[in-house]
Order: sequence, then C-alpha cells, then structure tokens
Amino acid sequence: MGANHARVYSGLKGAVLAAVVDADAERAASVAAQYGGVALTSPSELAGLVDAASIAVPSSLHLPVGVELLGMGIDCLVEKPLAVTPADGRALADAAKKAQRTLLVGHIEQFNPAVEQLTRILRGGSTVRAIDARRMSAVSSRITDVDVVADLMIHDIEIVLNLVGQDVIDVVARGVNAAEGDSLAYVTALLTFSDGTLASLTASRITQNQVRELQVTTEDRLFEVDYAAQELRIYRQGRIGMLDTGDLADGQYVLDVGTEQVFVRRSEPLYAELTHFLACIRGEETPRVDGDRAVRAIEIAAQITELAKGLTI
Repeated sequence: MGANHARVYSGLKGAVLAAVVDADAERAASVAAQYGGVALTSPSELAGLVDAASIAVPSSLHLPVGVELLGMGIDCLVEKPLAVTPADGRALADAAKKAQRTLLVGHIEQFNPAVEQLTRILRGGSTVRAIDARRMSAVSSRITDVDVVADLMIHDIEIVLNLVGQDVIDVVARGVNAAEGDSLAYVTALLTFSDGTLASLTASRITQNQVRELQVTTEDRLFEVDYAAQELRIYRQGRIGMLDTGDLADGQYVLDVGTEQVFVRRSEPLYAELTHFLACIRGEETPRVDGDRAVRAIEIAAQITELAKGLTI
C-alpha cells in the first residue's frame, strides 16, 4: 500500500515526493527509483526533510512510528486501522493534538465516489432503518498482524457509524477461525443503535470470491452500493396497478418496483484521499476521518473481536 501512496504523491500538484522509507533497503530503493525521492530505512531520517507523511507500515507499528513523526512536527496520514487497540489509537490521537498536527486516518472507502453519493443522498432527509454490509475475499498474505475484523470489517464499521450517526447500544458477533492458528477468518456481527437501527456486517478471508457490497434500507427505498464497481442503485416500490385483462378482485395486478442507476463519476479513492490530506494540511479542509472518529471504529471492532472469539468454531 505504501508503494501506491508513493505513486499517487508523485503525480499530485502542490506536493513533492521527498522520500520513501522502508526497513527493507532494497524495497525502499526500488519504490524511490520508480516514483522519486530518496530511499531511507528509518523514520528518524525524515526529521527536517518532509512536511507530511503517509504511514503504511504494519498496523502493530502505527503507534511508535506515528508518535515519532508527529513529535517531529510532521502531519500524518495513517492507514486503517489507526491502531491495533483502542488504547493505542487514543494515544495516537492525543499525540496529534499535543503536537498540533494533522492526523487523517486512511478509511479509503469514505472516498469511494459511490459512498460519497450515497452519503449526500441520505443527508437529504432519509432515515436509515437497517444496513447490511458484506466484505469477503480469499486468504491474503498481505495482512498477517490483524484478524479479519481489523483488516476488512473495520471499513464497514466506520461507514455504518457515519451513516447512522447514533450510539451503538448492543453488539452480537460470531466467528470462524482460520484452518491453521486461532485468527478469526470469518465474522458476522449485528449492531443495534440507540434509535433502533440495525446493522449486519460480515467479513471473510476464506471466501473464494471477492464481495464488496453495502445495502441501506430506509422507510421508502433500498440503496445498494457495489464498492469495487463504484456503482449505486436505488430501489423503490411502486404502486399496485390492474392489468388490462383483469381486475384486482381476480388477483390480476402488477407491483411495480422502480430501479434507478445513480450516476457516479468513477475515480481512484486513494487519489481523492491524498488530495484531501494535502487540503487538510493547508487548512482548507478538516480531516474526514480524524483520530477520535477512527478510535470509535476501533472500539466497536474490539468488541466484535472479543465476542466472536468467545463463540468461534
């Protein structure tokens, strides 16, 4: 993911990719040669060299690396999850406040244009009653230090919390362990919010097909987001009408269900996210997902993990 950040930064107006840092010197040199900047092997070498940095190290290293860079006066974008535990996430959020630096957390689905369209429509007055989110894929060797909740479900937790905008008052979760080891590989959770809204979330790293779907039910419409295709559809039940050959008494009727394909201008979410990060640094915008908001998502994720671990198969 760090290489993708370097690729996008190298093409952004108003920014210069000054350095690439990786504990693997060969990896750092390879990325720097491709996209620019000097190749370094330690975050400490960034002092006085950069104004801002993306932290795309393993999640377990977000806290020490983030605290070090923020302490240097460097604005930071930290990939999701902000930290492995709520306590670590809070420590990072506090470090940013103490240093008076920008902290943006990389919940990239907030920059998916289909999600942005959905958010705008719902803010127009629709009341969310239920949400169903599914994020499933096969085993990945890229993420090894966090379970499926912190790796995949955290995306949808953050989206759901933002869309509902109420406190979670109850959490139920069940999980399935990976074939080897005790890491959660498949988890389903049910969140109940203070206004009665329900959210069902499923995340899997053992499903032999990639699924990235979000469905939002309101009192009069169903919204369906395909994250990967960046598509948004709206379903609305129409009126009952009589057929030409019969009447309602004979059961001859049709039920019209209208479907709308919302126009979504497709774009790369990472490009939008890093552009937003630069705007936040300049004081033109405020972080869409700041430290406090990211910690809230981690707290719910931690609850889900603990409940799922207690009732796994």
